[in-house]
Amino acid sequence: MDSYGSFFSCRKDMFAKKDKAIAINNGILAGDVRGETGIEGLRLDFNAGLRLEVPSGDWHVRIGDYVSGQFFLDADFSGGLLRSLEQYCIPWVVEAWLDGRLVFQHLWDCEGQKVCLYIDGRLPEQPPPLGEAVQMLSVARAFGREHDCKLAVRPGAALSALARRCYPEFEIVEAVPEDAYATYHLGTFNEEYFSAPMDGLAAPWQEYARELLALRGLPEMDVWLPSGSRPAGLESPYVCIAVQASGAGKCWLRPGGWDEVVAYLRGLGYRVLCLDRDRVMDDDGYHIEMPAGAEDFTGNRPLEERLEMLAYAEMFIGVSSGLAWLAQAARCPVVLISGITLSYTEFYTPYRVSNRYVCRGCYNDLRLPWNKERCPLHRGTERELECSKSITAEQVIAEVERVRQDNG
Repeated sequence: MDSYGSFFSCRKDMFAKKDKAIAINNGILAGDVRGETGIEGLRLDFNAGLRLEVPSGDWHVRIGDYVSGQFFLDADFSGGLLRSLEQYCIPWVVEAWLDGRLVFQHLWDCEGQKVCLYIDGRLPEQPPPLGEAVQMLSVARAFGREHDCKLAVRPGAALSALARRCYPEFEIVEAVPEDAYATYHLGTFNEEYFSAPMDGLAAPWQEYARELLALRGLPEMDVWLPSGSRPAGLESPYVCIAVQASGAGKCWLRPGGWDEVVAYLRGLGYRVLCLDRDRVMDDDGYHIEMPAGAEDFTGNRPLEERLEMLAYAEMFIGVSSGLAWLAQAARCPVVLISGITLSYTEFYTPYRVSNRYVCRGCYNDLRLPWNKERCPLHRGTERELECSKSITAEQVIAEVERVRQDNG
């Protein structure tokens, strides 16, 4: 037993130092075990996986899943902390014997309890990615309704004000509350094997979220309504665009593509507003900047303002980014341009643009290690990021016309 306690795992074959470090990190975020059991020295909570603090004595402990009836730990234990490596939602059953007599049994049940859903930024000091935060807020509401529990949700500082308005039933927090019965970390995990029961890149976000929180049904994206009327100064029809993402590999890299699309939109009489945080982005040898014909609405503006603009836009045109998720929440028609991701990665939109006849979807290919290095198969060749560069302006314009036809 080390200073952090003894670890057990439902999947012992995946036990590794890296995974132990993740469990320890989440334990630090959760603080001490505070759940009293009525037995002196025996404490239990679910704030960093399952955590059971056992006093000294002739104790025997069994821990398992009460739905499947499978037990993962059945052993004598004394004077220490037992913690599961698994950080996702499991319907735990905990039994403890003292001197050969069953003195404690607990079935996980969060009805009426406070549950913290901590939307992750990979490290405690990092904000969560905007796209993940938007989708996981919908997931949080689904979890709260299914279990009739009190939710404390960490959406990140940038989204807190908007989340507080759209989800008045949530307690918006930046840290795990001291009275939390359970805490679950929400994010798209693909390397942290004990943070989720499956690879976050392997399934649609709804299916992944259901597995992560053991939901019975598939969560749906919530509608985020604007708080007021059409923003001042935007009385004439306009289209919002965003040309940037978390990395160049997710951007649309067709030379001149954005300029053609913006010129076409302006020819139809639309104003074209660029909502990116930065006017210019340089990443991995690529230079991405706001199209010259667009109006400059870039800047680190409040997300409440972005939502209002998107809610009244004729459409949003962008790539796989957080602003695309925000546009979908605002029920703005989304033309989504992507080569690096497969269609199930994001929300469904009938106006998705990709090229099916070139190398694409490496983001979701579990055979490839996903990291910041873009284009793992063709980097440094003439085929580098052909998934993006081969998408034409004509394809995007065709979807623009479909939006116009479908929405009058």
